[in-house]
Amino acid sequence: MAGILNLLEQKLDTFNQRISKFFNNISCFLLFLMPIPVFLDVLARYLLHESFPGAIEIEGYMLLIIVFLALAFTQSSEGHIRIDLLITRLSTKTRNLIDSCIYLVCTLFFLLMSYQIFWRGLLKIEDQEISYDLEIPTYIFWFIAAFGTLLLAIAVSKDFISALNRALKTSPQLQVWSALAGVCVILYLPMVFGLPDNVSGTVIGVMGMFLLFFLLFLGMPIGFGMANTGFLGMILIYKGVSPSLAMLGISSFDTASSYMLTVVPMFVLMGELAYRSGISQDLFDTASKWLGRLPGGLAMSSVAGCAGFSAVCGDSLATAVTMGTIAVPEMEKKGYSMRLATGCVAAGGTLGILIPPSVGFIFYAIVTEESIGRLFIAGLIPGLLLAMMFMGAIYINARLNPEVAPRGESSTFREKISSLRGVIGMLLLFVLILGGILSGIFSPIEGGAIGSVGAFFYALARRRLTWDALVKSLEDTLMITSKLLLILIGVGILGYYLAATQLPFALANFTTSLDVNRYVIFAMIILLFMGLGCLLNVIPMILLVLPTIFPSIVALGFDPIWFGVVTVLTMEMGQITPPIGVNVFAIASVVKSVPMEEIFKGVIPFFICMVLCVVVLTIFPQLVLFLPNLLMN
Repeated sequence: MAGILNLLEQKLDTFNQRISKFFNNISCFLLFLMPIPVFLDVLARYLLHESFPGAIEIEGYMLLIIVFLALAFTQSSEGHIRIDLLITRLSTKTRNLIDSCIYLVCTLFFLLMSYQIFWRGLLKIEDQEISYDLEIPTYIFWFIAAFGTLLLAIAVSKDFISALNRALKTSPQLQVWSALAGVCVILYLPMVFGLPDNVSGTVIGVMGMFLLFFLLFLGMPIGFGMANTGFLGMILIYKGVSPSLAMLGISSFDTASSYMLTVVPMFVLMGELAYRSGISQDLFDTASKWLGRLPGGLAMSSVAGCAGFSAVCGDSLATAVTMGTIAVPEMEKKGYSMRLATGCVAAGGTLGILIPPSVGFIFYAIVTEESIGRLFIAGLIPGLLLAMMFMGAIYINARLNPEVAPRGESSTFREKISSLRGVIGMLLLFVLILGGILSGIFSPIEGGAIGSVGAFFYALARRRLTWDALVKSLEDTLMITSKLLLILIGVGILGYYLAATQLPFALANFTTSLDVNRYVIFAMIILLFMGLGCLLNVIPMILLVLPTIFPSIVALGFDPIWFGVVTVLTMEMGQITPPIGVNVFAIASVVKSVPMEEIFKGVIPFFICMVLCVVVLTIFPQLVLFLPNLLMN
């Protein structure tokens, strides 16, 4: 048995590395082309007063191909996003057993999804359905999606064989096979017997959420867990398999081909290209010229650099790593306390998802159907306020303890003015995106494509974009997009289930019926977000909990734009707090000589600043709402 499993694992691994890599390269090429139709559409609209034919449809189908053909390679290389907090603390024997069960269930699930999407494609052939603008037979794209899902199932099956191989080495065979059979029976028994008729939809919804978190904390990737829970829950709600199977194919296809979601890879690509154009180094150099002589000047320069880079990169982790690579070695050479040096950069990275353009706001808008443009504008003042609070905390610390942050060298006025050339790239992209959105030249969705084209030409103009840097930008963007879109596919399937159970609305009715001040409930939600932020990254957390909580917030009368800013800010706290402070982990990987415990201690003052910022925004909501009300009404 061991020999057969080893051989099968090797064959599947070879297949994944060759075939999935090939199709991943195709996705990279299409990703490079993706901004072009939108860019041409905007140009044609304002130069020729015409639209580029089929631009929206082209973008949607390109996104679908890119995502589905990249899912398998993402799984076989880095794996999709999962919560490792509990599973890593278990014994090797238990972990192997759980992994075997998890990946068996996921293999069966994606085989079933692939079949359902393929079946839908066959129906499109019978209906002779063609796309609205391009008049292309739509079954082509259904078959591509089915093929990509099949590749994902094969990649997951390799992980199953690998986990099974390990489990058979650490546990008795009878125990392993019994566990595999047991988990299949437990999860798929509802397909046969269902639940009693007197069980309400709300109860089924609560049961489903318990199942979801149980699967996630056992290590099932987040998108996988959402999709499985939604699929099984639909079976219980409708007391039959057919509606759930139909939803399985339709939901995944509709999500991956959504034109609105094209904004995700475009803004991520813009950030990747901006990073490789050297904008981050220029920003830090400029800030250090102006602030370096002040107490804690280099640390404040790091925060200022993070704020500037956030204007062209909507991700906190990327901001922290980028500025950490540049700023921490400089502070170390100047004799800074490494606790302060690493802490300020880890915290400064959180600005990446608050100052627009923000990937966090994009996903909040997708879930809540609020305006991306209003959220972008709303995040500007809070982002600058938080950056100023960080810099104030550094200044106070440096004044009280001069030894932790020695003053830097002074710069002449001419040097300061000359250094401003370093912010030109950031300002050009920032003005291009927000200016275009505010003036109505293009939509926020189109802004991602325009920004990525702008970042590409800026990098070319600076002669910093090599072929290897371009390929790396595309590969990293594709990896991030694949992980996030798979979670969105899971959210789509889970959303059908939650809508059928009416759980979010039952929770909203229950919340509004409580005889307590609405700010008490708001405080409870904030504490929940802070706790979940310690376990999950911001984007998965938004997609996981917001569909259930958002109706309650609206019912309580809170402004959804204001709540979006507070939500993103609160969830960002978890990025610098244990046990899963991903920004701290990222800085620790950059500065290997500093213990992680020291970095966590270094972020404490900045965490306090973030809590104070939430309080300030709650007391003065107009700090959030003033600009969007002024500029977008």
